[in-house]
Amino acid sequence: MEFDVKQLAYCGIYCEQCSGRVAFLEQDWKHLENFSPKFKAGRPNLSDYDCEGCKGRNLCGSCKIKDCASEKNIDSCTGCGEFPCSLLIDFETDGIPHHQWAINNLRSIREHGIEAWFATFHPALHCECGTRQSWYHTCAAHTNGPL
Repeated sequence: MEFDVKQLAYCGIYCEQCSGRVAFLEQDWKHLENFSPKFKAGRPNLSDYDCEGCKGRNLCGSCKIKDCASEKNIDSCTGCGEFPCSLLIDFETDGIPHHQWAINNLRSIREHGIEAWFATFHPALHCECGTRQSWYHTCAAHTNGPL
């Protein structure tokens, strides 16, 4: 799998790992079994999850972090002098499990560069058997560890 920089959200979340996006790409409902009801509401078909992340066709809705980064004309919060700001801290601690990686992802990108970050992150995208994993679904037979 190649790295798609457009899938790296302003906040540091890698949208290519989103359970909705993976369900659409793999045409497999199992990725949505533990997905937030908020994001499942009104989406009865897998085609309803054809999201490109916040830098493309976004299905997540409005986002203060995206708005802030766009106003500052930066590709991610790594380019902001206020990093990590209260918006990011609030986002990371809002109780949504996959948000907990945002600041650490951005810190790693800042320290090592985006390519090095992705090289260490990439193995979590697939199980050792080759099955694609997402935020809320990992291979039942194997796992490379928690996403």
